[in-house]
Order: sequence, then C-alpha cells, then structure tokens
Amino acid sequence: MNNTIKTTIVFVVGILLGVAGTGLYIHHCFARSWINSGNHNHAVDMLDSKLSLTPDEKTKIEKVFDDNAPSLEAVRLETNAKLQTIRDKTSAQIRLLLTGDQQQKFDVLKAEWDKKRNTNDKGWHIPGLPPGPPPPGGPGTMCFSGSDSATPASK
Repeated sequence: MNNTIKTTIVFVVGILLGVAGTGLYIHHCFARSWINSGNHNHAVDMLDSKLSLTPDEKTKIEKVFDDNAPSLEAVRLETNAKLQTIRDKTSAQIRLLLTGDQQQKFDVLKAEWDKKRNTNDKGWHIPGLPPGPPPPGGPGTMCFSGSDSATPASK
C-alpha cells in the first residue's frame, strides 16, 4: 500500500472519529439542557425504555413531573435571584479596584454579559447554539425554527 492511500485512510478515519465525537458531545449537551427545560419527555421515555412502563404508569409519571414543575421553577427563580445578587456584589467590588477608564470599559463588558444572560431564557444556552430554550422533541432534536418555543413549565 503506498503512502498516499495510507494517508487518505488515516485522514478519513480521523474525520469519522471527529464527526462521531462531535455527535456524542452535542447529544450530551442536549441531554443536560433538557433536564432543566421543563420538558420531561426525555425522562419519561428513558424510564419507559428501561422499565417497560404500561400506558397507565407512563401517564401517571408524566403527571408527577407536571405536578412538580412549578416547585422546580420556583427554586430556579430563587436561585437565579441569589446568583444575581452575588454577581452584582462581585461586579461592584471589582469596579472599585479599576481606574476610571477601566471602569467605563468594564461597564460596557458587564452590559454585554447581562444582555446575553437576559436573552438566554432560562440559562439553557449551550455555546455554539442559538440562545433560548431547547428545541421541542427531546435530546438530539436539531430543529430551531419551531414557532412554539414555550416549554410545559412556562405555559
């Protein structure tokens, strides 16, 4: 086998491994994002596949998730408020250490960070993906053009 063919095979194998690794990473990110999204279909589907749930059990488990969603949302909101207090305190302390020129630049940076955080509906942003809640349909769904971006917890 000549060197060109060996190099081509190594190159193709590298591309395939890269694509597979990227796919696994994206799936991992989506799985994490749905855990906090209020869309519990992935959890119910996983339980169904591992436990062979009856339709009645599946319906009852979905209701348990629905019933507990408001409590989870309340904790999320409380936690976000506490985090914002800490962020504000930290920023104020840092700002006091800076010169006037640095303070102006810091204020611009902080405004950019706040804008990103505020446009990122529930903190679900995954770098490289559009901000906002995950697309409907469960882990691995790559549809960002859906007209209904609300999750069950926000309805």
